[in-house]
Amino acid sequence: MGLTSVIGTAASGLRATQAGMDVVSQNVANAGSVGYTRRTLTSTQQVSGDQTTGVNVVGATRILNSLVQRQLRLETAGASYTAVRSSYASSLDAMFDAPGGTGSLSTLVNAYAGSLQSLANAPDQYTAQAGTLAAASDLAGSLNSLTKQVQSLRQNTEDALAQDVDKANTLLKQIAQVNAQVTSPSADTGTAAFQDQRDALIDQLSELVDVNVTQQANGSVTIATTGGFTLFDGSSSAQLSFDRRSPIGAQSAYGTDPAKRSVGTITATDSLGHKSDLIASGVIRSGEIKGLVELRDETLVQSQRQLDEFAAGLASSLSDKTVAGTPVPATAASGTGFSFDLSKLSPGNSLTVATTAGGVAKTVTFVRADSAASATAATSADGSTVGLDMSAGMTAVVAKVQATLGSSSQFNVSSPGGSTLSILDNGPTGTTATTSVTAMSALTSVTDPLNGSGQLALFVDGDAGQPYSGSLEHGSQLTGFAGRIQVSKTVAASPTSLVNFTTPMKQDETPTRPIFLLDQLTSASRTFTGASGIGGSNAPYTGTLADFSSQIVVTQAANANSATQLNEGQQTVLNAVKSRYSQDAGVNIDTEMTQLIQLQTAYGANARILTAAKDMMDMLLRVGQ
Repeated sequence: MGLTSVIGTAASGLRATQAGMDVVSQNVANAGSVGYTRRTLTSTQQVSGDQTTGVNVVGATRILNSLVQRQLRLETAGASYTAVRSSYASSLDAMFDAPGGTGSLSTLVNAYAGSLQSLANAPDQYTAQAGTLAAASDLAGSLNSLTKQVQSLRQNTEDALAQDVDKANTLLKQIAQVNAQVTSPSADTGTAAFQDQRDALIDQLSELVDVNVTQQANGSVTIATTGGFTLFDGSSSAQLSFDRRSPIGAQSAYGTDPAKRSVGTITATDSLGHKSDLIASGVIRSGEIKGLVELRDETLVQSQRQLDEFAAGLASSLSDKTVAGTPVPATAASGTGFSFDLSKLSPGNSLTVATTAGGVAKTVTFVRADSAASATAATSADGSTVGLDMSAGMTAVVAKVQATLGSSSQFNVSSPGGSTLSILDNGPTGTTATTSVTAMSALTSVTDPLNGSGQLALFVDGDAGQPYSGSLEHGSQLTGFAGRIQVSKTVAASPTSLVNFTTPMKQDETPTRPIFLLDQLTSASRTFTGASGIGGSNAPYTGTLADFSSQIVVTQAANANSATQLNEGQQTVLNAVKSRYSQDAGVNIDTEMTQLIQLQTAYGANARILTAAKDMMDMLLRVGQ
């Protein structure tokens, strides 16, 4: 190796140390920069033939732990998911107020119960009657207001989803642009800055959806959700869209059938034009978007269901009246049984028939419907509840009941006239019956305040003033009922109907109706469906209306507390992973200063070699003079 080679080698060493100094200076300058990843200089020996002729600078390499980075992104998605759920749960809790709070639902129920007790003590006093109407109106108004607030929160989630989808689209486009710079053939060795920029964009995307990033050999990346949907394939990104709906109401619901769906969904279009419903496919499993979807379609819907269940119970418990079927005696040609005039049933009202056949007891509930669609909706999978389409005529109704109960040799189902339904067993006089119609009763909705009983349609459905019957015509009457419930205008115009239920009024009966109304609120037990989220599908909540109102408030408080604790735990996990990630990827000034001293020493040594080689070269030149 000659002096020329020594000078070249020393010069390459100087260039390498200068490049190392540049990397250290960048690290120190960006020690506090968000998204900056610490770099180190990567170099290799420069070889010519079988000789090492110096050092070759490859470029700056980022220092990070890819496994920890992947975990960080997943925990970021989880933290965004829990944060948005915690925020909305707290808002719900504040809406329902604390148990015993001035605006709490349970407080208003207690006030209404107190007014009924005062009315029972002084039924002939106008002030007591007016007080009961005022308390009932306050309770109905609270249910209306809570419904508006719940649906307003659902609208907020709809709007937030639209914004998040737009943000995700923008991030994916930016990722594609930066990724092209990273993989560009014309890119020099300084791609670390582009990689940092790309990672920062992916980190922002991970707040919205759960992402799984795969590094390619050429430096490119592919991005997919943990559910397997590819958002970015390394060259092009999926185009996301959201068909925002407004206004969102209690009847608004998500469905996979676009014709029936009344809230927005996220549609992804790939580079080939294929479209996918990301909500229907369930490929988004975490992140803010997932949290918003669950809030809109599950959490807030369940909160509305709680209000609707209470409102329906409040209205129906006061207006529902059980009416026994009319017994039909046996004749020489037919057996015994019962009959009932179905015209007395409102849509949603039911007729329950109990039979035995071959020693096996069976109870079937028939629900009145005025359309084929609502009859189908009222029919349960196990056949215990069957919808009867009255619009099809009595012949069709008789055929439906006959098919449900059994063959005509077992039961004789007929319509003796008008809308009367008759069900008889197979035991005419003088024979031994093998079947029996043991009971028949109907659950009807009273409309006339002067009906001779304690039942009163005090709370009705909307301005039309219809009693609550659970009708399925034009959608479920239950859904959103809390937003429509109001005090009957008929009762409000005649406060004496709170106590007067006969014509002429009997003085000793005046406390009867207030006591009945109070008993239905505070003593009568009823079962609420598991869809309310109180109790459970296998063990639905059973209790009084007053107890159920308290459970609603307690449940919202418990849900808010649970969501807050879950979010705090997730944030703790996220911070721990961030700390672990920064230990590798973050800049440590002490480490950089140590590296700087080493570079200074190396630079001085290379410079000394270069100086010595130059001096030797000069000496040789002088010898030749």
